[in-house]
Amino acid sequence: MNALLHRLNVRWTHVLLCGFVVALAAMVSVIFYAFRVEPEWVVVRTIRLSPSPRLRVLHITDVHHKGDRDYLESVVRRLNAIPADMVCFTGDLVEDVAWLDDALDILSKLDKPLYGVGGNHDYWELDVRRELRKAFAATGGAWLRDERVLGAAGRVEIVGSTGRRSSFPRLLAEGAERKLLLVHDPVATDTLPRDEYGVILSGHTHGGQVWVPGFGALVRPPPVGAYDRGLFDTTCGPLYVNPGIGTYHLKVRLFCRPEITVIEL
Repeated sequence: MNALLHRLNVRWTHVLLCGFVVALAAMVSVIFYAFRVEPEWVVVRTIRLSPSPRLRVLHITDVHHKGDRDYLESVVRRLNAIPADMVCFTGDLVEDVAWLDDALDILSKLDKPLYGVGGNHDYWELDVRRELRKAFAATGGAWLRDERVLGAAGRVEIVGSTGRRSSFPRLLAEGAERKLLLVHDPVATDTLPRDEYGVILSGHTHGGQVWVPGFGALVRPPPVGAYDRGLFDTTCGPLYVNPGIGTYHLKVRLFCRPEITVIEL
């Protein structure tokens, strides 16, 4: 009996040890993947909002450039390889103005007009805003601060908002067949009039960066609520929240890959 119990104890010890090794290996693999693989594994996702689309818009957001030229240059190459009418950017280009020239130099290689708005990391002094305007205009696009412009040879009206409620009444789109709103924080759309825009493009949330199956975004920046990532139906039109290209604080992503979104209108 003692010999049998000894063999059983040895067997269970081996089972537990093997289980521990497997669990440890899985944990190390997940950590490696989340910190070294997924943060730069860009996915291209297509959202079709019309049965017969006549306009293609590439959407990126939350670059948070911190000096990794190779990565941002690879994103620009991906953007250049996708046929589209324009690129739209919805905020947080850099976290430190020291990296702004580097980021703008890389974005200058885009072969499409670039339209954009600022995020909560992008509101600096006047001379920096002038630099942003000049760089975006050089691509054929525009840096928008509570303004509207026509793009794609007048086929679309692009409205760029700071998200301040007081700015919305004078930014109601008018004139163009297709109306596009760029705003960093998706919650700002809750104050818009009904059925105003063909699509609203937003960012800010990073999709939480870490996405837990069955739960969703592990962390949501306040006060985004349910607008974590993806397509939402709102009273003012379809809202798409892009999970971003870069990362904030920690360079980590899990089940929430950086994204280039192709919007077909």
